[in-house]
Amino acid sequence: MKGMNKVKPIERIDMHSHYFPDAYYQLLQKYGITNPDNVYVPKWSLSKHLSDMEAANIIYTCLSITSPFFSFVDSDELPEAVRRCNEEGAGISAAHSDRIGILAALPLPDTESSINEIHYCMKELKVKGFGLPTHANGVYLGNPALDPVFEVLDQYGALVTLHPTSPSAYPKDVNEDLPIPLFEFFVDSARAILNMVYRNIFKRFPNIRFVMPHAGGCFSTMTGRLSSGAGAALDIEGNMKRMYFDLAGSPVPVQLRALLDIVGVERLVYGIDFPYPSLEDALNHGSIIDNTQLLTDEDRKMIYIENAKKLLFHT
Repeated sequence: MKGMNKVKPIERIDMHSHYFPDAYYQLLQKYGITNPDNVYVPKWSLSKHLSDMEAANIIYTCLSITSPFFSFVDSDELPEAVRRCNEEGAGISAAHSDRIGILAALPLPDTESSINEIHYCMKELKVKGFGLPTHANGVYLGNPALDPVFEVLDQYGALVTLHPTSPSAYPKDVNEDLPIPLFEFFVDSARAILNMVYRNIFKRFPNIRFVMPHAGGCFSTMTGRLSSGAGAALDIEGNMKRMYFDLAGSPVPVQLRALLDIVGVERLVYGIDFPYPSLEDALNHGSIIDNTQLLTDEDRKMIYIENAKKLLFHT
């Protein structure tokens, strides 16, 4: 591809990419979802994903369902719809267990069905963890109604990644033609993380291994303000040190510098966000992190491989 770096990238583990199982495409078609979040629905295939992994020297990837998740599915169909996708994902992982791990979806905000799905996914499907939206039909992570779900996840010591979706409400006729991920995703991530801090999720459920998306959205750059005045009692930085952050998106230099100052390199992992960036964009993203002077070679080794291994294999 023209302009692409011909030098093979450094090996790395991708903690933030997505897949579209056939069962999910069928749901999107059934409900007429063609442009979620003002963004196209990408054409995902396992063969293309594996090919891109090879080109980007991704030795292992974690795949999850992404926005709009299952927000459009009727409540009576929700548990079975999620189950079909998780089972299909588990089949993909089983066939490529040395390369792919699945982060299962949950039928949130249905607490009872979500708990049932956690047990099934952990005991029968042997998933690597769970990928949760910042909110499910307006029920944000941190809402006390979801505490029973977090209790079970905590019992398993589960790996849980977050991903933003369109906020439950936003002003009419404001940025209406822009892709929602451009701005609102970063704000919604911050909203959910702050609500989880406010509700003391990270301290009440210390065994859950949380990974925040896109370097924490704008949350990672707002810590000074959030820690001042009425926010002083929230222990923002103390809570952040209980989280991991993936570096999908464009975290260099602003977000990366903030995270290095607050949580250190030990809490950072690599992420690409396939299939949304092209392979060329993904390689450019990797090259920026390869070359930033904010990191040493030892730092990069931790971000690319070692930290993810600790999360995935719980060492």
